[in-house]
Amino acid sequence: MKRILTIIAICLLCTVAQAADTEAALAAFNKQVSSSNAERFFSGLEEEGFLDETIAVRENMSHDSLCATVWYWAAEYYYDAQDFKLSEHYGLCALPLCKAIGDKTMEADCASLLSLVYVRLGDFDKAALYAKRCNKLDLESGDPDNIASSYNTLAGIYMSMRQPDEAEKYILRAIDYIEGTDNMPRKAVIYGMASEVYQHKGMPDQTLDYATKALEIENKLGRKDKAAIRRTQRAAALIVLERFDEAEKELTEAIPFIEASGNYHSLAIAYNHMGDLLYVTGRNREGAEYYYKALPIFMAQHDIYNEAHTRKGLRETLRGIDPEAALEHGDRFEHLRDSIYDHETNANLSQFAAEMENDILQQINHKQRIRTIVSISVICTFFVFLALISYIFYRRRQKLQIEHFNNLLIEVERLRRQERAKQAVEKECTAESDLFLARVVEYINNNLTTGKLSVEDMSDALCMSVSTFRRRMLTIIKGSPKAFVDTIRINKAKELLSSSSLPVNEIATRCGYKEANSFIRAFQRDTGISPAKWREKNKQR
Repeated sequence: MKRILTIIAICLLCTVAQAADTEAALAAFNKQVSSSNAERFFSGLEEEGFLDETIAVRENMSHDSLCATVWYWAAEYYYDAQDFKLSEHYGLCALPLCKAIGDKTMEADCASLLSLVYVRLGDFDKAALYAKRCNKLDLESGDPDNIASSYNTLAGIYMSMRQPDEAEKYILRAIDYIEGTDNMPRKAVIYGMASEVYQHKGMPDQTLDYATKALEIENKLGRKDKAAIRRTQRAAALIVLERFDEAEKELTEAIPFIEASGNYHSLAIAYNHMGDLLYVTGRNREGAEYYYKALPIFMAQHDIYNEAHTRKGLRETLRGIDPEAALEHGDRFEHLRDSIYDHETNANLSQFAAEMENDILQQINHKQRIRTIVSISVICTFFVFLALISYIFYRRRQKLQIEHFNNLLIEVERLRRQERAKQAVEKECTAESDLFLARVVEYINNNLTTGKLSVEDMSDALCMSVSTFRRRMLTIIKGSPKAFVDTIRINKAKELLSSSSLPVNEIATRCGYKEANSFIRAFQRDTGISPAKWREKNKQR
């Protein structure tokens, strides 16, 4: 045993030494750009087993070509090492040089890498920007492998934003392009992404199907570390399908391979899946141990989405073991969940612009581009304007948001009167969004006293899922459904205060408040004064 441990320690020291040599070679190249320093850097990558084939450095390579090649591979190297800040730095250095030397293939690869880096860093606006650039270059090249890869990247961005319906559109396009090729490694990656998409859509059968396809390819290629990741994807589907023994077998076999590969992000996801499995099978203490293993990895990588999953798992598994810790993790989970919704709201317009432009670029050909360039410019300008308005609106405080809601309600009431007057002849003229909002307002007004005003109640009444209802409300009113309901309640209270002599308790009840004190506090937050003072000030008016 001591001899084995000694051998392992020597291997680890050799690996660290090789990495130090590679980084030293890169530092030397940055200090003095030369072919010899570039060759030394690439030799270091080969010794570490990072490169599948030797990268030739020609003597007559220009300064820009040499820098672009070295810095691009430095970005790839640090991305593989999960040092995303350094990967971003070298990717940004390489990209303009790739464009300057006219190497569109390397430019597309660099843009694709940067989009993945920004996904890991949580900056989805930039991720969409570089994914769009990569997709445009790939569509121009006509290479189905590369086109499939860039669509796969866009699907990954939408997945990170928790928009699996949008991600599904792109992953299906990626599958269409990759099916006609012999690129088995890329097929495995795309099938793996499809598995994740359908996992988040709550479709376990499709999740299991694509994960199994990816696993079969990885086994044929002999890539055990990648096969282990596909096993964790299978396990996620098996847990939902309540095939717990099979799921535990997959995870138990997969985790050691992922640990040995050094892919900490995938390892933490596997820990989360094991925690989920142990929780649903009643082994809370063991489940909490796995969640605790995953937590520092997601925190170190600033992955708030998977950290939120981990925090939720700790909240559930620790309820009967350590209630105080469970409460702390629960509070952090709520905070992270709110942060995710805020980030999605800001990033949504930019992502939608990326989707629209990709669709346009896919449909037009060389002869049509000249005639459609004006239309594309108008569309881009429109979405840039919307993104700017969204950013400014996000910075406004709660009082301005409530004022905006009041203006929306006035406009909705005007449209309702107009719709009733012209319903017979102008039934299809009212915009879909205004009709939707009018139905929401009507439901709220009809249910103020019943208390059935949760997101679930409203979405059921409008015959749609909670996620679809929430997304449509966020798109139309740029705020949460709860804040919208509170605004209607306060407006109803103002109307009753100014037009009647009803007691405050009765008004509170009619506006859906169970207790008068809750109504008074909510009214004061909105107006700054009590209902009685507001009535005294506004009754005559």
